Amino acid sequence: MSYADVALGLIVLGLSAYLLFGGADFGAGLWHLFARRRTDREVIEHAMGPLWEANHVWLIFVMVMTWTAFPPIFASVMTEHWVPLSLAALGIVARGSTFVFAKAVPDHHVRYGVVFGVSSLLTPFCFGAVATAITTGDGTWLSPAGLYGGALTTALCAYLAAVYLIWDARRLADADAALRFRGYALLSGIVVGVLALPGAALIDVRSPLIIVSAVAGLVSLVLVARHRLLAVRATGALAVVSVLWGAVERAGLDLDAAAAQDTVLQFVFFALGIGALVLVPSMIWLFVLFQRSTEADAH
Repeated sequence: MSYADVALGLIVLGLSAYLLFGGADFGAGLWHLFARRRTDREVIEHAMGPLWEANHVWLIFVMVMTWTAFPPIFASVMTEHWVPLSLAALGIVARGSTFVFAKAVPDHHVRYGVVFGVSSLLTPFCFGAVATAITTGDGTWLSPAGLYGGALTTALCAYLAAVYLIWDARRLADADAALRFRGYALLSGIVVGVLALPGAALIDVRSPLIIVSAVAGLVSLVLVARHRLLAVRATGALAVVSVLWGAVERAGLDLDAAAAQDTVLQFVFFALGIGALVLVPSMIWLFVLFQRSTEADAH
């Protein structure tokens, strides 16, 4: 295994973390946009809590790793897809600002809520469209494949958020909200299944990981229907992240030609190891503290 392979593995790991955590936040923003009951919005806002901005650390990690480990690939992606990536960045800024402003200026919370929800749709759509364009080699995010990838990514985020929110609503002792999010999870899971399998055949993704995703998705639907709320979080995450892994395998990038020199990669790995000693325990402690506060609020 070369240093370039290790670097790609770290990038995929960072993308997986961003999809699972940041993607769930985007999906929560979508459900917030369509929520008609204040209790549902309160569950969503509480679930996002202090973690929503911290999730972008994975995006920053991926960007830094890509431009240091694979400079030509980073330059090519940013040059060819600067429009959708700029829109995605604008969506991140807009949703973050409006999430805070809605709390600080309650008189305009409806207006801010709309911007928050629309931004939560725009960002994953643009990221998914760009990722699909890179994977398929179409070269444009507005191609049929790019539009499909954007729609699928948005649906995946909505599904993941609904799965997570069932347990969050249950912890907050809101049985009615938990029931509604359970319905959202079933509905969005079916939509993802309808989009994912035909789409994989259409863009010629032959990875066995797509089968893993399909099986995990079916198991997740059964677990949701049977109220296995903790287990479905694991299978739902596997169903979502397997799509990303299959797409990476489909891309077939020439890593050795684009990779930085081994000396540079060695230094990058050393710096990452030092940073991980601070970042990983901090993120784990943040989640632990948040879960404790949630349990206290529920009682």
